[in-house]
Amino acid sequence: MKAIIIDQPGGPESLKLHEKPDLQPVPGMLTIDVAYAGVGYFEVLLSRGDFISAFPMPLTPGLEVSGYVRAMGEGVEGFYVGQPVASMTLHDLNGFASMANVRPDLTVPLDQLGADLDLATAAASIVNLTTAYLAIKDVNRMRTGDNVLVHAAVGGLGSYLGQMAKRLGAGKVFGTVGSAEKVKLAASLGYDELFLRTDFIEQTLRATGKKGVHAVFDPVGGNMRKQSLEVLRPLGQLVVVGNASGEEDVMHSFNQIWFSNNQYAGFTLGGYSDSNPVETGIAAREALSMLARKEIHAEIQGVYPLENAAEALTLLEKRNTVGKLVLKM
Repeated sequence: MKAIIIDQPGGPESLKLHEKPDLQPVPGMLTIDVAYAGVGYFEVLLSRGDFISAFPMPLTPGLEVSGYVRAMGEGVEGFYVGQPVASMTLHDLNGFASMANVRPDLTVPLDQLGADLDLATAAASIVNLTTAYLAIKDVNRMRTGDNVLVHAAVGGLGSYLGQMAKRLGAGKVFGTVGSAEKVKLAASLGYDELFLRTDFIEQTLRATGKKGVHAVFDPVGGNMRKQSLEVLRPLGQLVVVGNASGEEDVMHSFNQIWFSNNQYAGFTLGGYSDSNPVETGIAAREALSMLARKEIHAEIQGVYPLENAAEALTLLEKRNTVGKLVLKM
């Protein structure tokens, strides 16, 4: 089998292609022949060593894959050899490889969605789309008609957050982007308006008649966290879903939380799936079913061969992508 390995921190250039022995079935796990792997900003941070305490090197990155069932470990039921599937490899990584052992609870049979979904789209979508579904439905508990704001609105996660909010009944959905060129993508990704990050406070307040929004979803971090509080209406909620900026954590006073009448929540799919794997798998199936039924659109900017994984991560590092990138085995 082929696999990308990172031996030491060094950014995208540290990714190297290796030949490894084929995987063997493991009790309680599915072995799949990987066709595609999704690429996200998490892999950029991983290549820099940002999560080295949780994921020591050497390692094979990759959080999401699609392919065909090759073998079933002892005790695994409900799948068959040759079945097309998509899976989240959130705990062990190892997605950037031509074979993967995956958890059945976090694996979705693609032939049971009620509509066709191709393997590339499934691999590009399963993690971010499931995150968007759970963050909006179960964390924020968005109500029909709520107005929301999404930072990094056309990125891998943001491009799904906006659409999912609309699909689940949001009123107005706004987003922030880093360039004027990306503002033009508003309608295609479900946004009523997109604002430049530099003046989003003024623009959000203008668009809401100075009332603010019911929720802000922030995968960016840094100073955007504090700025987001200025556009929340009373009882509005800031939902933290990432730290793509890599900036230092932002400290906040609990007394200020008390006095502001705002709410704060955090969500990470990896941690949630540790304690709630069945619920995570159910959410993934429902989210991918929406995608298969074309209720949500997947934006894939590029498909790269596995050996060009470093090129894909370099493009992400430059923050000039729309939607997701995918590796083909």
